[in-house]
Amino acid sequence: MNRITFRHGVKALIFLFLFVVILPKDLEAKVLPQAQKGIQKSGTATKAVKTAGIVVSPKLRSDRRALIINFSNLQNATAVSYLLTYKTSTQDEGAMGSLNLDGSATARNELLFGTCSKNVCRYHTGIKDAKLDISYTLKNGKKYLKKYKIKV
Repeated sequence: MNRITFRHGVKALIFLFLFVVILPKDLEAKVLPQAQKGIQKSGTATKAVKTAGIVVSPKLRSDRRALIINFSNLQNATAVSYLLTYKTSTQDEGAMGSLNLDGSATARNELLFGTCSKNVCRYHTGIKDAKLDISYTLKNGKKYLKKYKIKV
């Protein structure tokens, strides 16, 4: 057992040496479109910066009966839509819609886990497999899809 552990330790040290010492210091990581932050080279250090995409921040309401979605960086988008799907103990449920992009850089939507009619809300129980899909188109024509799993 000690020999196997020693060999793995040596391999790890060789990999670390190759990665840190021998490989060029100015390598850049490829940032996927779904990422909210990019990499900008500044000398030998890197720092996170916003990309041209929108920023989506979903968060459960404190009573866990709704999902609050904060959008920002909307000035770069021409269209934004959302789809929330989830399962209850009896059936599949969901909500969908789109943002009215009126020139504002931010927006906030609240999606209930339930239905409301005439100011009376009936909330769903036993929610599982909640998913949020945000699709948007930037002013340059590129389309993106961001997917989130929501634990209720």
